[in-house]
Amino acid sequence: MLRCSRVLLALLTTCLVAGAVPASAREAPLGQDPIVPGASYRGDFPDPGVVRAGSTYYAVSTSSGGLNVPSLASHDLRTWYARRASAASPAGDALPRVASWAAGVEQPDGRFRAPVWAPSLARIGPGRWVLAYATKLRGSPYQRMCISVATGTSPAGPFVDRSTKPLVCPLRGAIDPYVFVAPNGRPWLLWKIDRSPARIYTQMMDRTGTRLSAFDKRHYLMGAAQAWERGIVENPAMVRYRGRYYLFYSGNDYATTRYAIGYLVCRTWYGGCVRPRKRPLMPSMLGLAGPGGGSPVIDTAGRLRLAYHAWTAGAVGYPDSLECRATLAGCGQRRLYVAWLDAPRRTGYLFIRAAR
Repeated sequence: MLRCSRVLLALLTTCLVAGAVPASAREAPLGQDPIVPGASYRGDFPDPGVVRAGSTYYAVSTSSGGLNVPSLASHDLRTWYARRASAASPAGDALPRVASWAAGVEQPDGRFRAPVWAPSLARIGPGRWVLAYATKLRGSPYQRMCISVATGTSPAGPFVDRSTKPLVCPLRGAIDPYVFVAPNGRPWLLWKIDRSPARIYTQMMDRTGTRLSAFDKRHYLMGAAQAWERGIVENPAMVRYRGRYYLFYSGNDYATTRYAIGYLVCRTWYGGCVRPRKRPLMPSMLGLAGPGGGSPVIDTAGRLRLAYHAWTAGAVGYPDSLECRATLAGCGQRRLYVAWLDAPRRTGYLFIRAAR
């Protein structure tokens, strides 16, 4: 999740300041790597949502680089390329226009721009993909975040949101949507209620993946319970691996080194989740600080991989400067990494084989 609304709403201008990958970890860089359609990218990419389609991996992130939803593709989970420009999306934005009910701004190039948080991708049928995301409700006196779903024919987009009202929009707000497709093919929406202490829920969707089912109610999955979380749990993401359901989440303050990724093992995709350990699965380590936004994906070799973002050690948080306030991404460099996870078949307890 991204809690820097003061930056995301500032001016809503396109960040075209090119910044090389920083060699020093002493201070956060000013400016960021530009997102150039079709070119490789290593810049700011917070709260990644990653899926695999055949032998290609697709990733989307929280608004960055002047785009509502940046979109990348990779064949090896190491080198990522920005989405190519098209007639439907000249800037390469996976979501050229946010929902009509969002607090957006019309752009000269035809886009409808607004801050988008923690999008996720899911395939719900042949040639049918959904993009779930959170954005601000227009007219809300306290900038309430609500959830919407856009549809498309490719994981690269562009996606179109035809909704006339939010899908999930409680008074305290809802963020970090994730669509999990159950073994029976039915999509389920996971999300966080933006309250304290935080809670994460799931509910069955209809077969279009754009509405919640009228024949189901929301199911409680988890809440903040461990000391290291400091009352914050967010970014839910679920995967079925070797017969077990794993629920990943992030805990603590995203702009600190204490931010980390934890997980639960669940009996089903809609409940019965328990924490197998009292500490995070992935804390700050190996030169990476505040890892979060974990998104699981099974690679072409059948291995469990976890995409996530992290600051460079020693350069945690978005700088507060006039230059940074004038950029959509806030001069941040939460980069995209992909870990390799594994688990003994007997216990199912996860461990990290490689952090990146």
